[in-house]
Amino acid sequence: MRIIYVDDEKILLENFRLTVKGFPEIESLETFGKSDQALAWAEKNPVDVAFLDIEMPFMNGIELAKRLKQIDRNIQIVFVTAFGQYALEAFGVDAMGYLLKPYAGEDIQKELDKASYIRKRPQKKIQIETMPDLVITVNGRTLRLGHTKQEELLALLIDRGEVGITKGEAIACLWEGKKPSDSIYWTTMSRLRELLAREGIEEILLTNGHTKRINTELVDCDLYRMLQGDPEAISKYDGFYLRRYSWAEETNAQLNKIKENSFGS
Repeated sequence: MRIIYVDDEKILLENFRLTVKGFPEIESLETFGKSDQALAWAEKNPVDVAFLDIEMPFMNGIELAKRLKQIDRNIQIVFVTAFGQYALEAFGVDAMGYLLKPYAGEDIQKELDKASYIRKRPQKKIQIETMPDLVITVNGRTLRLGHTKQEELLALLIDRGEVGITKGEAIACLWEGKKPSDSIYWTTMSRLRELLAREGIEEILLTNGHTKRINTELVDCDLYRMLQGDPEAISKYDGFYLRRYSWAEETNAQLNKIKENSFGS
């Protein structure tokens, strides 16, 4: 794995280098005392895992993590800090791990083991994030859906997963309290199909009789992984799920229970 470590204290940079010396899974290690230096490196060189101090001048580690994710969303972030109060905010930027100083070699090894597991997991072309909002990427490119009814219909289909939805159920959720004509629903569904076809992913939408559903086998979705008990997905959930849609509250309550039970165990 290709690793970077960023910390504004030079002695800690050297300490990290000495701690991981001899780790067989590390192909390369670059250390930086400034966030902008690390960012410039990542723009031109592949990075698998970034270990980041949080308390740094000019650009702190959390902001750096956000910018690294913009370069490559597959970069795994591990925060290394002496301040425990940052943990919740850290996981809010899609961090894989969080280490408190002083750390030991086995602590770093655990994070590298997690990163190795994530890299070996089969990557699907279509990746869907639902926490806190809907984000869909196809081959790493984000789909621009806009705040439209077809986006909400797609979000609802994702929410229902393999169970799917009928026309009546979709109308009740998308036009709550209203009685639109069936043609409005079919127009929305047609536009959604056109969008999916334009992106070359129309195969994710299946029809079973009167039910429409997502082909869950073709997507990598944080919701489905969390429902299956994936610890990485559970750790990243911060209490928000498809937060723009009132019909998502029931699923969000279910996710909250999963998170609570995970911490309780």
